[in-house]
Amino acid sequence: MLFAMSSDRWCILRALPNSVRLVLYIVVGLIVGLVLGALVSPVLRTSSGKEHGIPSEIVIGGLFPFTGELSGFGQKYYRAAELAIEDVNRFVHETLGLNVTFKLITEDTGTSSSTAAKAIQSLAAKGVQVIVGPYSSRCVEAVKSYADSHRIVVVSPSSTSPALAIPNDFIFRFVPTDVHQGKALARLVWESGIRRVAVIYTQDPWGEGLYNAFKKYFEGLGGTVVGIGYAPEAKEHSAEVRKLADTIKGFGTGSDVGVLMISFEDDGIDILKLASENPTLMRVMWFGTDGTVYSTKLAEQVGDIMVKLGNIPHTGYSPPDSPFSRDVNARYRAKYGEDMDPYGRTTYDAIWVIAFTILQTGRYDGSTIAKALPEVAMRFYGASGWTALDENGDRAFGDYGIVALKYENGKYVWEEVGVYREATDSIVWFEGK
Repeated sequence: MLFAMSSDRWCILRALPNSVRLVLYIVVGLIVGLVLGALVSPVLRTSSGKEHGIPSEIVIGGLFPFTGELSGFGQKYYRAAELAIEDVNRFVHETLGLNVTFKLITEDTGTSSSTAAKAIQSLAAKGVQVIVGPYSSRCVEAVKSYADSHRIVVVSPSSTSPALAIPNDFIFRFVPTDVHQGKALARLVWESGIRRVAVIYTQDPWGEGLYNAFKKYFEGLGGTVVGIGYAPEAKEHSAEVRKLADTIKGFGTGSDVGVLMISFEDDGIDILKLASENPTLMRVMWFGTDGTVYSTKLAEQVGDIMVKLGNIPHTGYSPPDSPFSRDVNARYRAKYGEDMDPYGRTTYDAIWVIAFTILQTGRYDGSTIAKALPEVAMRFYGASGWTALDENGDRAFGDYGIVALKYENGKYVWEEVGVYREATDSIVWFEGK
């Protein structure tokens, strides 16, 4: 499979210090973003859909969590994809003058492995060759075998499990793996003065991967970590919350004790409601992750509890700001009445990269798309920044926002209070936050 650069050049880049490599990525990303039109447009302007052999209607499949533990995000990400499809079609029709229209057809994963496995088969039966989603690593894991064997390209905007970082497959991910988020979480918890942490986490590929990454880096800083796992399908978590409280008691008194919750929406809500009834758990500071950051459901249902627990600072992938990302967000806000969150931005860019890849190759074929997509991603700078992928087909780098839930003007709102810079392994706190 053709990746973003030859293996020799990639190895040279990987040998550079992180700070040098990140600066190089950013500089090159800005350059390739500016010259994207020069690299792509001549091919598109001189070719028609018919000459390329692509159908006049090109279908992109979507695997969205409309129900289940991520249901609070499903419609948001669908709306980001919907806006991207509209923008792509406007560009194709008005700028390129091509008689080609992109169409999005979706299935609900239910944030469930079994449902996701059936959903990809349903899309395949409709002739779909490329899919945006799924959004959880457990669902990506569930569709991977079918996608690889049937040569269907899967582009996840938010799956982060390190266990799925596999080269030469048909899975691409537009976010960095949790090897990166584990560092950000460790630094956040450590800088908050916490030295002993009880972690309650879902035992699926995402939860276990993030827990292990956090544990490695936090213990490397000199901290202590104790994990309490729970089954992903569990609907009730009282036994695990009791174990969590017992662990906190075992740590003894002190202001250096905290809790990290690695969950999705529904399980997180249940855990927090149970914790609110336990004085031991209410006296320590809590932290969260990208599984619940920006969740409207958490804000509405347990916002009061979260504020009492120190606003529960979360880490979440933080794409760079740019005039283009601000324009996309302004149009999204005008249409839907809310801001586009980071995974909405990666969803938006995934649609564009998929569309450009199909138009560049002139073929609607999974194998062809898989070979070309990393090269197109290397030359694309979108709403989430430069979409360069690493040798595993995952986003090559990225920073993480520090986001807390606050009570302002009579409602609970998510607010970015800082950012973790991986190049320097440090957090920049925003003034006045």
